[in-house]
Amino acid sequence: MENTNKQYVIWIDPKIDIGENIQFSKILESKQLTIVKLFKEINEAIKYMKEQIKFEETKVILSAKLYSDFVNKFKENIRDMNVAPKIIVFTNHKQEFIQNNQEFGNDDNKFYKYGGVVTTFNEILKFLEFEKIQIKETKVRESSKEVQFTFQYINNIEDLMLPLFFKSLIDDASNDNMEEYTNSLYNTYSQNFSILKILLGSIQSMKNVPIEILSKYYARLYTSNTNFYKDIKEDLRKNKVKKYLPFIKTLYEGVKLESLKLATDNELYRGSLISNEELKNIIPSLNKKNKNLPPVIAFSNSFLSFSKNKEVAEFFLRKPIENKNLSKVLYILEKDDNIGYNLSTHADIEDISLIPKEKEVLFFPFSSFEIKDIDETKIGGENVSVIKLLYLGKYLKEIEKDNNLVNKKDKIPESEFKKQLIEFGLIEPETIKTININGLYNQYKLYEDYIKKKNMKNKHPKNNYILGEIKISSNDINKDIQIINSFENFKRIEKLEEKEDDIDFANEKEIKENVEIRINGKRINFSYVNKFNKEGKYKIEYLFKKNLERTNHMFYSCTSLTNLNLSNFKTQNVINMGLMFSCCNSLTSLNLSNFNTQNVTDMHDMFSGCNSLKDLNLSNFNTQNVTDMSGMFFDCKSLTSLKLSNFKTQNVEKFYSMFSGCSSLKELDLSNFNIENATHMQGMFYECTSLKKLNLSNFNAKKAIYMKSMFYGCNSLKKESIITKSKKILNNFDK
Repeated sequence: MENTNKQYVIWIDPKIDIGENIQFSKILESKQLTIVKLFKEINEAIKYMKEQIKFEETKVILSAKLYSDFVNKFKENIRDMNVAPKIIVFTNHKQEFIQNNQEFGNDDNKFYKYGGVVTTFNEILKFLEFEKIQIKETKVRESSKEVQFTFQYINNIEDLMLPLFFKSLIDDASNDNMEEYTNSLYNTYSQNFSILKILLGSIQSMKNVPIEILSKYYARLYTSNTNFYKDIKEDLRKNKVKKYLPFIKTLYEGVKLESLKLATDNELYRGSLISNEELKNIIPSLNKKNKNLPPVIAFSNSFLSFSKNKEVAEFFLRKPIENKNLSKVLYILEKDDNIGYNLSTHADIEDISLIPKEKEVLFFPFSSFEIKDIDETKIGGENVSVIKLLYLGKYLKEIEKDNNLVNKKDKIPESEFKKQLIEFGLIEPETIKTININGLYNQYKLYEDYIKKKNMKNKHPKNNYILGEIKISSNDINKDIQIINSFENFKRIEKLEEKEDDIDFANEKEIKENVEIRINGKRINFSYVNKFNKEGKYKIEYLFKKNLERTNHMFYSCTSLTNLNLSNFKTQNVINMGLMFSCCNSLTSLNLSNFNTQNVTDMHDMFSGCNSLKDLNLSNFNTQNVTDMSGMFFDCKSLTSLKLSNFKTQNVEKFYSMFSGCSSLKELDLSNFNIENATHMQGMFYECTSLKKLNLSNFNAKKAIYMKSMFYGCNSLKKESIITKSKKILNNFDK
């Protein structure tokens, strides 16, 4: 076994040789983790660990799918279980993994106690570099229940089609299998819940039950305190509509026939817990202006319960909560004549509920509301946010009323229409085989006609575009050449899903829906890659419908781009530019003098891997709000000079690896850099091998914690050539 104090990172992934993974391994190496080893097979990794290294000094990254196999093979091959590697599981389903592997993170088991569960590359970096903090945070997450948001939010009028589509699904559902469905429920739930056994048994004993009676029985089923209603809500949140269509249609038909009394003239109340993040995002949205739309529209794709009694909602909010990530909210749904029979949106189930004192009104999935206002009150001595809602009936009525205008001859191919429905996320592929496409298509045409009538078709502004050029060699012909990027490329490789709360990867939908791409003047269907059938230079245009908020990863690994003209690209709304041009290794220059970066907070790895870049104009950069510049110029080894005198860095916390690998830079003047809030500076000038002069005259580094290998590999730099008054900086001078 090798006698060393070095630390190792073992990364096991069958797709380890794919470009993004290789790039990430380079980033790991730059973070001073010393040795990174990549393996496609678990057996190869185990063999290397057994023969070469001390596994108590090792960190292993692998996907959740490989976890069990790795643990078993590790135990079989390495007998000394007093020490163990620190395993980092890479998965997009944290809660599911933790539930299925409860031993993971158990302090009583030495093999598992170092474990961490992450979903992004950045989380891996955080875990590796700040291990003790990350372990503590992971335990907190494991001990708390996953937050289920009450609402989803509509940002454009197109999303208003969802309630109409859902109604069409219900209308097209069949009642023929109700007996089979009831029997299935009986077999699933009656053994553990006597109340369900009685109710379902009553339904089974009756033949040809009228819908007026059946709907009341099923409403009682829903109000029972059993797993039945919990399973429904959970599945509907995941768009598993087909499973519960018979149940939903029964209630829906009951409301239409007025067998369930409608509450049309009541103010309604709901007490709920929502995440602090959700609450924080609602407030600024109230000030936004959406053409022909209220500022904030919300809907739930599951059932939603309100009460006619305010005290019932407040009683729920008087219960203490331990999770500091949650906030208490009292929703108040204002009186509105639009609520009621015409849209069959909800049922007053007070008189038939098993808990009548709750005075419950049950809203059906995809009922939509406008958020009118947010206030605050005190309930039980605690602060509670009060969110006032208004039912969004008038917009839906306007779409519905012109049903006779649908031109049934003007149809897109059925296969294309099905594809669109699936892409909207409402209908699963297996469900679409069973629904009435014609009925659903009518709703879709209504939606299209409504958009045209309201003149809501977005047009590309002529003043917001990027011009680029791609060079195709003979080796590139008929291959997938990347022309734009977002989180989608990571998702294809790592099989991850976009996380709405992950700002680093939250731009996929925004980029995909708001850019039109033309190659040599011909518009192409949106794609992240394109096949070119002959070599040569191609003109590429990116036309934007709106000003984006996130451009991170936009051109990540677009290795064939030789030129980008960004002089007409609007960036005043952008908050994240992380990895925007990373690994564009054919670009030799970038002029960003027109960039408005006043709102940008993240510039990490913005130009990392641009190893052919010789000229970079950042003269107009406003960095006053930036907090992360880590890896910003990582491996820009062709840059001979950088002028950053305009950079304001008083809010930057992370500078690590900022200039790492800039091997052609001979001098750097960072005298204007204010690093009073910087905590991470490790590897900042790592392997700047040509650097001879460095002006750090304003560096105080008073908060800096991580400064390891700050000057490692700066073989041309002498200690006396560093201009600084900071002893802390000079004490970390180590080549």
